[in-house]
Amino acid sequence: MNPFDITFGKPPTKIIDRPDVEKEIVDSFMSSNRPSSVYILAGPRGCGKTVTLTSISNIFKNLENWIVIDLNPQLDLEQQLAAALYQKGKLKHLFARKEFSFSFQGLGFSISGDTPIVSASILIEKMLEYLKKKGMNVLLTIDEVTNNSFMRIFAHSYQSYLRNGFDVSLLMTGLYENVSSLENEDGLTFLYRAPKVYLSPLNIRAMAYSYIDVLGMDEKDAKEAALVTNGYAFAYQLLGYILFEENKKAVDSQVLSRLDLLLDERAYRKIYSELTKREREIISLVASGKVSNAEIKEALQMKDGSLSTYKSILSKKGLLDISARGIVEFMLPRFGEFVRFNEL
Repeated sequence: MNPFDITFGKPPTKIIDRPDVEKEIVDSFMSSNRPSSVYILAGPRGCGKTVTLTSISNIFKNLENWIVIDLNPQLDLEQQLAAALYQKGKLKHLFARKEFSFSFQGLGFSISGDTPIVSASILIEKMLEYLKKKGMNVLLTIDEVTNNSFMRIFAHSYQSYLRNGFDVSLLMTGLYENVSSLENEDGLTFLYRAPKVYLSPLNIRAMAYSYIDVLGMDEKDAKEAALVTNGYAFAYQLLGYILFEENKKAVDSQVLSRLDLLLDERAYRKIYSELTKREREIISLVASGKVSNAEIKEALQMKDGSLSTYKSILSKKGLLDISARGIVEFMLPRFGEFVRFNEL
């Protein structure tokens, strides 16, 4: 069986950890004074957001005083949370004693009692209040947030959980544009203050060692293979998948051609389609070799401030490396080849 997995959203067998990111978030959530109860993992498709979220989630799932609940952003989040707390929080005895009651369609249970509760939000607060008294913490995870009505309603409710002092942490992942859209909603300014971790490229040495261990490559060829990926998590998986499947110990033109095809079909085409017209113009210029600020401004007749804004956005989207003063380069591997081929 191929140890490299190229299915989006599925944790692969072979992964490269991000220990610094994981430690920062775990330490924050476990701290008694919690520097932040909310973290957002951001970056382009295929950068490893889901893998990192899953790794952190699994740490808390192994702790006795934590309840971990995964929520689907495309469904009613409050109903999901109420149902999950009822099941995972072992709170059935509360209903049996009629300490409070609840009846709501879709939760999978209906209890009537002396003081009926008529909303999921009130029920959740009752449950969280009880769990806090028992010293239990709750970690909520949401993979690939979007700005929809479910998320907006839930975000308002979550703010009330924090105001009431409940021990609820929230870890989310999302594309830059979706996170930005959500935090710009009225009343959700707390998301501005939430730390956003833009996932950096994977460690080249760690990837090379992985290729050596799994594929039996020598050190030189493994390093060259790792460098081809630019640290892009999905490219690391794709390249390993291709090399394993074709039983090759080095990257050649045939391997690169297949890598380009898979990157095109499974990632880059979607990423490129979500860019604005002006963003595509900048990307095209970089692909054509115009990599200095002066060249881009002249070609597009842009002012300094305007170009800086677009560069910052494209950097946060994980497309452009703007760390070198006055020069821009692609962060995604062989993205320039993709752009040039598709714009012929």
